This record gives sequence, C-alpha cells and structure tokens, in this order.
Amino acid sequence: MKCPIDQCELVHKTYEENVQVDACPDCGGMWLDPRELEQIQETFGHDYSRELAQSPDLGGRAYEMAKAKSRPEVACPKCHLTMERREHGGASQVLIDVCTQCRGVWLDKGELQALEVFYERMNAGAEQTDETFEAIEKGFFASLLHILKRA
Repeated sequence: MKCPIDQCELVHKTYEENVQVDACPDCGGMWLDPRELEQIQETFGHDYSRELAQSPDLGGRAYEMAKAKSRPEVACPKCHLTMERREHGGASQVLIDVCTQCRGVWLDKGELQALEVFYERMNAGAEQTDETFEAIEKGFFASLLHILKRA
C-alpha cells in the first residue's frame, strides 16, 4: 500500500499493545484499518501525563485544524477513492481523513498523538465528574439520614 501524501510504500508497525498499523517512513502519516483507532484509544500504551498537566493549546489546535482544511484531498490507499476530511470526536480539533468506502482512516504526523491526549483528557474529566457526583450524592444522603434521625 502507498502513502496518499508522498506515495512511499507503507510499512507495518505495531502501535501500542498489539494494533498493527501501516506507517509512512517519510512523512510520518499512518493508515488505520476500521476499528484500529478505537482499539488504540482503549489502550494506554503511551504516557501523556506531561501533556495532560498542561492546559490544552486551543489556539494552536485551531491553527492546525485550519491548515488541515486547506490541504489537498487525499485518496484512500486501499480503495483509491477521495477520502472525506472531518473532525474526529466532535470537539477534538483534529481533522482526519476517512474513507467512506472501506472505513479506513489516514492520520497525518502528530494527529494520533493529539487524539490520544484529547481522549485521555476527556476520560480524566469524566472520572472527575463521577467523583464529584459521588461526593454530592453521599453528602445528600448523609444529610437526609441526619434529618430523619432527628425526626
């Protein structure tokens, strides 16, 4: 399979635990077959604690997204159809190229890492929300029990 950016031969590479991807040795882009992106997002093979400790660079991500929108469309390395460019995950500020025919995904250099940081940040926020809800819930029931004991 050839890279849709520079036509180099893609090489098989193991990413994280056991996800096999096809990577371009020249441009650093990556081809993911259907479900491979989800498999990567479900594993925690890379340590992004440094990136997570920093505030998200929303301005930089917006700039990268605008640059990505202006790039020429790319053809699917499998189907050779023009891929659709869209933001992944709704609010990730990462545009990815998706083949509407075979459902594969092309990620330019750095996009996979940006998505992983985004999802880890989202997961951390969800955990904090759950902990906050549990604390509120415990506080409510403790107060209710206290009121009932007094009655």
